[in-house]
Amino acid sequence: MKKFTPFKYLVVKFVIYAILAILIFIFREKQVEHLKLFIGSLMLLYGVDGIVFEILSHGKRFIHQNKAYLGLIELIFGIVLIASPLQFDYVCIIWATWSIVRESYEIKEIIADLKTMLPRILSGVESIVVIIFSIMLLLEPGEHHTLIHMCLLTAELVLNPLVVLLDEILIARKERQKENTTQD
Repeated sequence: MKKFTPFKYLVVKFVIYAILAILIFIFREKQVEHLKLFIGSLMLLYGVDGIVFEILSHGKRFIHQNKAYLGLIELIFGIVLIASPLQFDYVCIIWATWSIVRESYEIKEIIADLKTMLPRILSGVESIVVIIFSIMLLLEPGEHHTLIHMCLLTAELVLNPLVVLLDEILIARKERQKENTTQD
């Protein structure tokens, strides 16, 4: 069996998420009408992605501190959101809460791992902006804030795999530089 390479997985993920982001941006007003199904499906996608990536990259470890655990929670929320007869305001509140949890987790990762500054700074700024707008969506769940959140989501879908991909590239570059300096 071939060894899992995160780089190829991240490139494929980036392409898929970028296409999804473009489609979301183009059809954002239509998606507001079906927000419950859209956000529930997105939670399912994020959950499956988190679980698959963790299992492929770290084996069968499934502890509360890794993304597989967060992915399982996202799967559960996605199923509940799709299956329940929630009103628009409640869907907005769940979406905003989910965004805050995801971005808080991301900020924790950023602080813990500052190996590569540029991707971490991009990710940190994006996380803070999403948390601020999520709080606004919590305080006033409505179509206006939902559309703003939808635009932020398109940026997040592009930045999410891109930041990790940039991390991999920069870390690989540093390792090659170390190898070159030790060989000299």
